[in-house]
Amino acid sequence: MTAPNALLPPDQAVLWNLERRSPGLHVAGLALVDGEIDPQELLHWMTRLRRLPRFGLRVEGPPYGPARWRSAPFELEEHLHVVPNGDAVSALDEALSKPLDPDRPLWELHLAPGYHEGGDALLVKSHLVAADGLATGDFFHALFASGTEVEEKKAGDPATNGVSSGARPTEWFENWTRTGQDLLAGLRELSSEETRTAFLTLSETMPDLGLPPLPLPFNRRLSGRRRLIRTAFPYADIRAIRARLGGTLSDVVVALAGGALQRYLTARGVSIRGRSLRVALATDIPERDRKRRSLLPIEVPLEIDGADRLRSVHQLARLLRAARVADVLSRFTAMQRAAGPLAAAALAMTSSVRPPFHLTVANANGPQIPQFLAGRPLSGYTPSWPVGLGQGLSCAFFAYNQSLHVGLTVDERACPDAEPLAHLLTKSFAELHEAAGSVPRRRPRKTPFQAQTAPAP
Repeated sequence: MTAPNALLPPDQAVLWNLERRSPGLHVAGLALVDGEIDPQELLHWMTRLRRLPRFGLRVEGPPYGPARWRSAPFELEEHLHVVPNGDAVSALDEALSKPLDPDRPLWELHLAPGYHEGGDALLVKSHLVAADGLATGDFFHALFASGTEVEEKKAGDPATNGVSSGARPTEWFENWTRTGQDLLAGLRELSSEETRTAFLTLSETMPDLGLPPLPLPFNRRLSGRRRLIRTAFPYADIRAIRARLGGTLSDVVVALAGGALQRYLTARGVSIRGRSLRVALATDIPERDRKRRSLLPIEVPLEIDGADRLRSVHQLARLLRAARVADVLSRFTAMQRAAGPLAAAALAMTSSVRPPFHLTVANANGPQIPQFLAGRPLSGYTPSWPVGLGQGLSCAFFAYNQSLHVGLTVDERACPDAEPLAHLLTKSFAELHEAAGSVPRRRPRKTPFQAQTAPAP
């Protein structure tokens, strides 16, 4: 559990340092609500967020050493914004584009009355360092509910902003001590057997990973203006594809995105012969009291059809997961945190020219029963993953209420012609669904039946 004045864990500290060079590293979700929501009623409902201690904290990054959590007033009115009447879609895209205020807790809500025919919409934003789980999973489960009643929860003691001046020298000493500990931990990881196994697997399966890939049209300098493109697919069909063609849900969504981008590049006149799409698959690694965030590198062949593409992704991902590659890569964040803002700035400047990945794909599971917001049913929830560091396109998937909701977040300069991507995702889905229909359903494993004999009289 996050406590005031606690150091940010290594993975969160790296993200916070990157925020200085690439603002806007926040995840979001667009909730479609059936019916109208009164802002005052929504404020009353938002008291549910008090159960998340981190949402009453802000981040303070000192000039030297790692960043810390600081207490901040829990002022709900400061985090709720109502979109004025007009073009609600453009207004929410504008809200999605703006970085969060670093002087406040790192979350905010934007209410758009009349966003769709059925009612209103709510844009939920939270910084990557403040949201455990993908697609703001903890935010989703705290804000939305299976019922319609507001749960009353007594607030804790009023928070005090910052820390007493007498504690500053102690913190500075702790910062320098932790820096040395992080460097030592990183050096130990370099010499471990698990690390050698992971990097040997990477060198054998993805020998060119150390070199930045040839950029695609959306890998260039960004404007900062974002758009969210939405679509959805029946979750039962996604599960059928996984069951008949093999792989995990993450493998299916990576192959699905690869098929859409194959068609997008072909329409743009970009040759895909011998080309692969290098994807950073966002992965959460469970720990005792939190989830450690990491990336799993995946090469997606573009020249083959949907079924073979999914099998190739599954085979590669299975090898990398068996070698615990994502776990090993996440542990090197201790060294990155020790290097501090200078290393983050160097990474950001390098990535803005030649990003190490073409795009990031995130995937998360939500509840499969209807949820409610202030007594109104939630008809859909589209996730958004940040763009930046030379990646003008990201793709996020969120399974909710028997549908797989897809959110394509694009930068308007890097990807100005992204509108057809939703249709191309539908074509990629149809290709996989058709391939799955031609493969016989797998038979369940037979368990040996042991007849029970009646006891002798």
